[in-house]
Amino acid sequence: MIRSLDISVALVAVAVSAVALSAAEYEAFRGTAARSGTHKRPLLIVDGQRYELKASDKADTSVAELLAKFSDGNTGTYVVQGTRVTANGNDGILVVSIALATATTPTETSGVAAVSSNVVTVANCKCTVYEYTDPDSKTYCVVIPAGLKTVRGLFVNSNYYAGDSRNDWTLCHYYREFMHLHDFALVAANGTCPHAAALNGFRKSLREVSIASRHPELVNAPYVAVGFSAGGGFASTLMTHDPNKTIAVGIYGARYNFDVFTRPGGPAGPFAAHLGIPSALITGEREKLNDPAVDGRHKVDEVFVPNRPKGAQLAWLERQGIGHEYDENRQDVVVMPLLDLAVRTRYPKDGDVTKGPVELGSIDSATGWVADNTTWKSGLTKICPSTEFKGDLGHSSWLQNEDIAHIYRAYATYDNPLTITSPKPCGPGTPALDPGADVPLVVDASRFPDWQKLEFFDGAKKLGTLTGAPAQFTATHLTPGYHVFSVLGTDSQGIVRSSNPVMVVVRAPANTVQ
Repeated sequence: MIRSLDISVALVAVAVSAVALSAAEYEAFRGTAARSGTHKRPLLIVDGQRYELKASDKADTSVAELLAKFSDGNTGTYVVQGTRVTANGNDGILVVSIALATATTPTETSGVAAVSSNVVTVANCKCTVYEYTDPDSKTYCVVIPAGLKTVRGLFVNSNYYAGDSRNDWTLCHYYREFMHLHDFALVAANGTCPHAAALNGFRKSLREVSIASRHPELVNAPYVAVGFSAGGGFASTLMTHDPNKTIAVGIYGARYNFDVFTRPGGPAGPFAAHLGIPSALITGEREKLNDPAVDGRHKVDEVFVPNRPKGAQLAWLERQGIGHEYDENRQDVVVMPLLDLAVRTRYPKDGDVTKGPVELGSIDSATGWVADNTTWKSGLTKICPSTEFKGDLGHSSWLQNEDIAHIYRAYATYDNPLTITSPKPCGPGTPALDPGADVPLVVDASRFPDWQKLEFFDGAKKLGTLTGAPAQFTATHLTPGYHVFSVLGTDSQGIVRSSNPVMVVVRAPANTVQ
């Protein structure tokens, strides 16, 4: 258990160091919540000095919610990050984040006292795991790689109903490698509650852990999110409630829940930003998510038909032969490279979360690719650049680039006759490879015996072509990141068919035990 006194010393250090910040950067203020007289405006009392508080437009919605509690009479002790301004003729602070402060003596209580920490080493990955239990929602853990000076973002892996995702990172190589590839921390959870409560608990856990870990930038960090079932529902919740902080999402066995905008207590909106978040929804064929015979709703069409023609960056595929379950060739085969690309594209090169929330870059939908959702069973799902698509946008998927489109095509197409037998499907336990590794690719073409040509791809990059047996090829000198291989075969009649996609992950060069 982390001692309150230790955290207090850390906070004092943060406050002292803030004095040296330039005017363009954020200062940290530690004080007592209060409110003004007649108008009950939120205040922070710092060493007898009154500061009027106003939420910055860069702050997430939790800041305004907490300031409203100040106005209602909250008198707790808080650490506020922001810039000095004049508000209503008085000294003020334009607030980007607020965190409940730890007690100044070991005998006082604080939410931070409930944060525990533990150092865990798995394979070549050493991390500190911070855990906080929110009494109103779930237990959250934040995993921070050793030696990481600044947490640039968060990989959020929420749990399914009655599940526990806190140990997934210890089993899943490609989740761990995401942290090292992007200098991200990982957030996971255990427990069951409504998504609104989970969102509040998630925000609160980041505030508490930001103090305990001495990483105040956690409250500013943007995120990618992935999850199965209820975990996918939480990924959708981040997308709709925190669109300005959500880089990309992957939803498995759930849905895009855009009807929250019309519910009491839902997010203010509509947010145009949520339509510009690269995302993918992957459901099982037997789930029949878009079948009104199941529950009277077209749960995909009601989102896609009105929003895809607006340029919404949404994708959907129905995985052949499975129900409400993880696939053997995990749904991550599409989503991990999607998240990786989105971070590389949307995270600003000069983004600095130590100074406040970063402004994510936008992607012009016209620069992407489109898949025709009506062609999954056609023998080869149709993909093309966005500007060349002539079909029904309401029944299409947007994909950020040609690489993601190739991966999508291989995974979405029904009855692929070619099978990559080596490497095997990339399950969570499949080890990461060293930079520069070579990977032999072996294909079973017995269900496509008349093939005249086999083309091997890494994403959309053609690696090579075979015109005769044996059906195998070696991918060489792989670079760090996610590589998804697929094969296109052409027979004597010119018919083109695909293989399944298979992913390998190559670790970052610096990923060694500290």
